[in-house]
Amino acid sequence: MDDQKTERREYFRIDDFAKFTLEKITDNDTLDSLSKQNTSFLLGSLIATLDMDHQTVISKIKRTNPDIATYLDVINHKINLISNYILENDPAISNQQTTNINLSASGIAVESASEFNEEDLIAVKLVLLPELIGILCIGCVKRIEKKPTSTIIHIDFTDISDADQEIIIKHNMTKQLEQARAKNDDYI
Repeated sequence: MDDQKTERREYFRIDDFAKFTLEKITDNDTLDSLSKQNTSFLLGSLIATLDMDHQTVISKIKRTNPDIATYLDVINHKINLISNYILENDPAISNQQTTNINLSASGIAVESASEFNEEDLIAVKLVLLPELIGILCIGCVKRIEKKPTSTIIHIDFTDISDADQEIIIKHNMTKQLEQARAKNDDYI
């Protein structure tokens, strides 16, 4: 338990907006089995992982052959457009409203109308905005916070790929940088 608390503090938490679905699952469900059922949803995540994995190669190409790097950027942009189109048309996501979340690489807190209990296992389908990257992971409900007009569900990710964790970390760092710039612009 202490290791989990320490790990949770290692990641930035941000208030953000996202589209998501939460679904109660059984002990028999695994991230691998859920991933096989959601291949089109995960396309953006796979593309983002490939981009991160090959960042040093792309940087080297940009230095040595800028024309080829520009061409590769165009191809990458086209692939991202196709991926975004597929995700935007996924019925499970396109019908969801953008909602406030509190996100870190180790968990999420969200408002939910669904009834969950502490220790329930949950499949979390999260779409990061504006990137439109789908993250699929399994989490455990750790706390339920009942408020007069809503219920906040606090979920610790128990099964999330390293690549998806890295995508969340990068997303959160980008958001924090944007928020810091916005604050600085307010003071200028």
